[in-house]
Amino acid sequence: MSHTLISRRWTRLGVVAATLLAGTSLASAEVTYERLLNPEPENWLMNHRTFDSNRYSPLDEINTGNAGDLKIAFAVALAPSQEVFLGGGLQGTPVVDNGIMYMVDSVGRVYRIDLTAGDRGFINWIMDPETDPEVDGIQNNRGVALFGDNVYSVTRDGFFVSTEAATGEVVWQVATEQNPVEYFTMAPLALEDRLIMGPAGGDGPMRGRIEARSPDDGSLLWTFWTIPGEGEPGNETWGDGWETGGVGLWVTGSYDPATNTLFYGTGNPSPFGDPTLRPGDNLYSSATVALDAETGALKWYFQYTPNEQWDYDEVGVNQIYTIDGETVIGHFARNGFYYNLNATDGTYLNGAQYVDQVTWTAGIDPKTGMPVEYNPDLRSGGVQQYAIDPYATDNPTLICPNIQGGTNMFPTTYSERTSLVYASAIEGCNAAGGPDPRANLQTGSVIAVDITTGEVVEKHSLPFVAYGGNVSTAGGLVFGNTINGDFFAMDDETLDILWNINIGTPIEAGPISFAINGKQYIAVAAGAGSVSMNFSNYPARGDDPNAASLANMQRASMLYFFSL
Repeated sequence: MSHTLISRRWTRLGVVAATLLAGTSLASAEVTYERLLNPEPENWLMNHRTFDSNRYSPLDEINTGNAGDLKIAFAVALAPSQEVFLGGGLQGTPVVDNGIMYMVDSVGRVYRIDLTAGDRGFINWIMDPETDPEVDGIQNNRGVALFGDNVYSVTRDGFFVSTEAATGEVVWQVATEQNPVEYFTMAPLALEDRLIMGPAGGDGPMRGRIEARSPDDGSLLWTFWTIPGEGEPGNETWGDGWETGGVGLWVTGSYDPATNTLFYGTGNPSPFGDPTLRPGDNLYSSATVALDAETGALKWYFQYTPNEQWDYDEVGVNQIYTIDGETVIGHFARNGFYYNLNATDGTYLNGAQYVDQVTWTAGIDPKTGMPVEYNPDLRSGGVQQYAIDPYATDNPTLICPNIQGGTNMFPTTYSERTSLVYASAIEGCNAAGGPDPRANLQTGSVIAVDITTGEVVEKHSLPFVAYGGNVSTAGGLVFGNTINGDFFAMDDETLDILWNINIGTPIEAGPISFAINGKQYIAVAAGAGSVSMNFSNYPARGDDPNAASLANMQRASMLYFFSL
């Protein structure tokens, strides 16, 4: 793939605003690799805040003693969301550098918002890539990367874009799409001399990949194919379908600077659902892959659900912890189980079921972490026979968890204060073999897991699907939200809700925490897409007397900011 710059129209909606503010300094500090390694407590410089993806804020002005006094400080409206078949809501994580926020909306417009006044936000510029609304793919965008003096983003149709942070001027743009089935939603990850990105679209006939690209011109440095090619180990697990087997990805990965290792979660195999069309384990689908960040070479993989059959792709967060001097990878899998893996070789350490119902398997092996039904003899050409047949037609039954999980792409968080890791989850099932009224109810939960044992130690059940994700803080709090518009603060030890506000529209994004002039803020993007409002209609399927009326909830596209 050539990295020649591609000619394309771009609109910078903030030209007038930048002119009016000509006498005001719009520059923030250069975002160096050293700052990314050790971010200032008041800043949120990358998608997961730190390379370990733990989404933990060291700020403690807002704490268990005063969380009940939180109030809305101000709000900033983004461009209205679009009604599309899938997506269209706000799922991005904003980044903040010294009071300047950079946010992306579902169609890939990047906003620079000056928050330094403390009681309002000023949109300095909007970089609009003018992506064709008819481009195929789920319409979501999950964030940007800051590096040097530029903001890096992707567009749904595969343009990798560098924008000048101070002015909103596009520095360069590179076309990366290789297949019209691909679409791009991932927030890039900036390392010392490269950015990591890759395409989604794995429900269709494409071959997934992770790419490293230069921050200078977007040129390609290496590619890791999530489906091994001919002659490579693992290719034999696909038969003839490897070139169109899917395995996309859309969540920003984790990075261990000590070993120069990247950890990324991968998507489901294609054709979607029916394992008889792709017999074999289908490596490296529904897995965590550990890659050498310098070369892209595979160090190890762990596949959670070989020959995956229920859409339990595992693109979600892989968090990095240290337990008794050993580096460990923790992952809330979409399939309903939590896993701890050795970060050096991917060996399964421990784990446990974290959602209320799991029916697709009878359990996971305590030594290997594999489903107990897994038959290694079928690795290179068989169809794994799990507890639930996804295409059963004779006996209506429940497939649990729900097709979206468990925990899906929404971010999880690890608290350095408690040594617990937290996740939001969907509690519910899908029906197979015919309608089942039990599949209509979809609720949620927030779960706390002890990282040393992999066991659930606390769980708070919620009447609505918990979809947006979490952040934990040194103030003893875990923030989360539900699809009916509730945004809340929980005690990080008991999971008791200490404060709650309903903002009147579904939330699908993870919150962050930052500070301006010593004052701590909590921010969250609110704006529903078609998954929660139309496709699955989660608000109307909650366990609440008013759930049915929530089918009439309206779309929004807002950033909310809370403080004491």
